[in-house]
Amino acid sequence: MSIQRGGMDVSKEQAAIVDNIKQPNGMTVVLAGAGSGKTRTMVASVLELVQGKDVNIDDFALITFTNKATDEMRERLEKGVHARIEASEKVGDWDERAYWFEQKERIASTFIGTIHRFCAMLLRNFGFTELIPHESEILMARHHFLTALKNTMNAALSDPETGILFNTEEVHWAPHEMAKKLEEWYEYIRSRGRSISDVVVETLRQNEQDDAQEYRNAVARILEKLDHEYRELKRERGGIDTNDLLHKCAALVETYKDQIGPLVASRFHYLFVDEFQDTDELQMKIIQVLSPRFNHVLVVGDRKQAIYGFRGADHLVIKRIAEMNNITPLSLSASRRPTQPLHQAQSVLFEAMGQRYDFLQDKSTQSDDAHKPKDSLVPFQYEHLKIYNNREQLITERTIFKIREFLNQQIDDREKGMRAVEFRDICVLFRSNYQLQSYWSRFPDTIPVVTDTGGGFFHKPEIVACYHFLQAILKYPDDVSLDLALGSPFLPFIAPNSIYQSDGTNQVLRDWFEDHEDSEEWLKGIRNIRKRMKVDLVPQLLTYMYDFTRVREYYGKKGDLQAVANLEKLVMWSRELMDAEALTLQQFFARFQTALLANVEMDEADTGEGDKKPNAVRFSTVHSAKGLEYPIVIIPDIGRKLLNNSQIPSFFDIHDWGLDLELPGGRGCSSRYHEWAENYQRNFIEEEARIFYVAVTRAEHVVCMIGSGSDRANSLGSENWSWKDEVLMARPALAKLGNQIVSIF
Repeated sequence: MSIQRGGMDVSKEQAAIVDNIKQPNGMTVVLAGAGSGKTRTMVASVLELVQGKDVNIDDFALITFTNKATDEMRERLEKGVHARIEASEKVGDWDERAYWFEQKERIASTFIGTIHRFCAMLLRNFGFTELIPHESEILMARHHFLTALKNTMNAALSDPETGILFNTEEVHWAPHEMAKKLEEWYEYIRSRGRSISDVVVETLRQNEQDDAQEYRNAVARILEKLDHEYRELKRERGGIDTNDLLHKCAALVETYKDQIGPLVASRFHYLFVDEFQDTDELQMKIIQVLSPRFNHVLVVGDRKQAIYGFRGADHLVIKRIAEMNNITPLSLSASRRPTQPLHQAQSVLFEAMGQRYDFLQDKSTQSDDAHKPKDSLVPFQYEHLKIYNNREQLITERTIFKIREFLNQQIDDREKGMRAVEFRDICVLFRSNYQLQSYWSRFPDTIPVVTDTGGGFFHKPEIVACYHFLQAILKYPDDVSLDLALGSPFLPFIAPNSIYQSDGTNQVLRDWFEDHEDSEEWLKGIRNIRKRMKVDLVPQLLTYMYDFTRVREYYGKKGDLQAVANLEKLVMWSRELMDAEALTLQQFFARFQTALLANVEMDEADTGEGDKKPNAVRFSTVHSAKGLEYPIVIIPDIGRKLLNNSQIPSFFDIHDWGLDLELPGGRGCSSRYHEWAENYQRNFIEEEARIFYVAVTRAEHVVCMIGSGSDRANSLGSENWSWKDEVLMARPALAKLGNQIVSIF
């Protein structure tokens, strides 16, 4: 008999977690393995509490790590509520149906978003205590920082404390190289939750008595000046940036916890935090301070999947928050994602790796209903190319060969049974965007490929075209803005070669457009929006704009469902902004412009499952694929060595020590620089092992890896260490599973 919570089938582990969350005034910490159903458990917990009718769905604050995860959580919640509505209709319980319809309406006001959005909401509601205006602009545009950087460098050139950095005979860098490094170092310090002033104080008191100390002091001083300049700029603009969100929010909830805590808890009764292993000390502090005020707090994470150390995340935070609250974490270890034979191979690989990395001692188990496929696909494959030259080209060719080989085979689908492998079943995973682009450029046109690097929403052609058309509406009859919009799907007319018609009459483009017979309906729409924008809300205006331009129909006829979904997501984004602040169309356009100029990361809209996905091979980075799953995963070039000189940072910020660095020309290193470098290498290799774990566990049915170079494993710590060595060290144990499960050659 199946176990149900919130109207959903759940496992024993999942049911235990849901039941624990029903206990008042507490916290639940869950260690969740890959594919163990943590999102399902969180949604089931919400629905279980809501069905008691003492809690509404908008009493929850659900914090996710990415915008993509936000979309998935909202979609899962909507599906769960819809299922309850259908169930009540079947039995004719109309009171129950009315209740769940009310909950469906309340989903719009349920907080589902990232920790940054959560902090932004707190600051907008309570930020006056930190001298932050309610209408403060969240400065994301990089050009604001660059203004402060330029001013700092100009002043530092003639400053005796920092002028040594501009002596090109001693420090071999050009001004643009110095600017790039200063920006990198400044953001690195702040992303780790560190104060620039603390770093400066620690650096100046190092007292190493070496010739390099003056260079470290100079860098500390120039970072201090940059911080002051940037703070002044933000103060003048009445704004904050994304790092300030966390710092100021942490200070706010700590200083005024007796006032703010009850107010937050009056709005939200439950706080759920997903992917907690990817948070940092500052984010943990915010959650910890607020937690006593909620009916219950749930934090879910997996230290095996902590792959954001480069952003300052600390994989130990989930252990620390459990210890701080005297809680024994619950386990969600049974994975339903891999088939039974693939799980066997993964377990052997991870057990071998666990001898080197203690985090892999948190073992995953297999669910009772694990899929046992009847096809002939070998679940765990490693192909070794004994090549040393022209590596990328030859591995690309082998990757193409493997894709075509898979396409000629059958796969036993868990839901559909035996069927032919399609392009959409295959995902090729890469360690970096650079590697992805390099391999993509070599792929033939005969293999359709879509890329998923994450965060590219604001630079999709349909979104840029929408921006240009909005600009044309707001600035009409400005000829330059009109010229940018003409020829786009929003304004599908052939424009003159310039903003003036070259027919000898010197007619302006606005006159040409207004006299153009075919554009009459578009002209009427533009004028209507300019009238309606004084009274209508932004989401309504965008929807009306889509209607009269027929832009959704345009993309629909082309079969570009992704573009249609992205346009709808833009409307949703405008609603989210409206939730925080009543925006005019001009103010929304300013936010839109900031997002474009600052390269703000937002994932594309989810177009749904199954046949709605394009039948194409997906190229993705491991970081972008986190949380996703694919029937067949190919990981090329796992013999690429992980450590090289360019990957060892030239800058370290050590707590209670300050900064240490190696400037171009070899200046600046302290006597302890190599100690920091060795510590970095150890941590780097461990994080790479976690990234490899995430890559391997994206596969549902088959994981295929391609390596090169020597077929003998290197020793851990070798300069040639790579993901390939993890497989080769496990080869004897893997071979015992038999060639129906493992193929290594």
